[in-house]
Amino acid sequence: MKEVTLVFERGETALEITFTGIQPFSLEVVAECGQAFRWNRMEDGGYLGVVGNLVIKAYQEEDTLRVLTNGGEESIEIIRDYFDLGRDYRDIEEKLCAFPELTPAVKFCSGNRILHQQPWETLISFILSANNSIPNIKRTIERMARCFGIPVELEGETYYTFPTPEVLASLSESQIRDTRCGFRGRYIIEAARMVAAGDIDLEKLKDLTTEEARQLLMRIPGVGRKVADCVLLFSLRRFDAFPVDVWIKRVVEYLYFGGREVPVKEILDFAEKRFGNLAGFVQQYLYHYTRTCWGDIQARFKRI
Repeated sequence: MKEVTLVFERGETALEITFTGIQPFSLEVVAECGQAFRWNRMEDGGYLGVVGNLVIKAYQEEDTLRVLTNGGEESIEIIRDYFDLGRDYRDIEEKLCAFPELTPAVKFCSGNRILHQQPWETLISFILSANNSIPNIKRTIERMARCFGIPVELEGETYYTFPTPEVLASLSESQIRDTRCGFRGRYIIEAARMVAAGDIDLEKLKDLTTEEARQLLMRIPGVGRKVADCVLLFSLRRFDAFPVDVWIKRVVEYLYFGGREVPVKEILDFAEKRFGNLAGFVQQYLYHYTRTCWGDIQARFKRI
């Protein structure tokens, strides 16, 4: 793995951080692949996101990632960790390509990373994902942040943090539905109340086994196996988690089961046996490729 180097400089309105030697890395794939919902492409080709209390403008040129943020020097490690820049993804992609059926997905999504997100925001984001589209999830989260988050500034522009459990727990169902979250509103409020009251301690999930953490998460209304696995994978780095949504179910059935419909439990058992601790990486590459190129998959992939 090539060592990632960095340079930073404090300007009048932002801290500028430059990470060099980050390949394989694709800011576009990372921002567009559906694991985080607060990244949006800017007119200048970069991406704008809000991560915790940080507003981040990110730009990529070849193996260099340039970031502007409102944070102090402590944000350097936060951003490095968030983008998982310390992990050797070249090695991961080589391991995934040992499965011939995954090679087209890995090539298409090369440079993807599993982001290290905050458990609370990840939990609510994927409760919102039930029977929902990515554009609609993003709009709802943005409304939620604007209505109930804290304003933060970068280069004279105001953005909003994701609201805390305590704030959402204090809302009525009609107030939360003003964000157009629909039937999911009652689940969001109940999740917020459980977290705010300490009935669910998201920080302690880190100390549990994957299965223990999964079962605890599934005590929350609106959290089934898929949502729990998304929280495990995208915020707790449990790379053995394999979230199964309609796209993953479709492609796994097509690739490995001759196109016949199989229960989700069978897919989960299969992924665990075939991919082990690479399962979460497989899920991310397959998900983005399948959602983007389903017709191409049907034309190119040979069923196993």
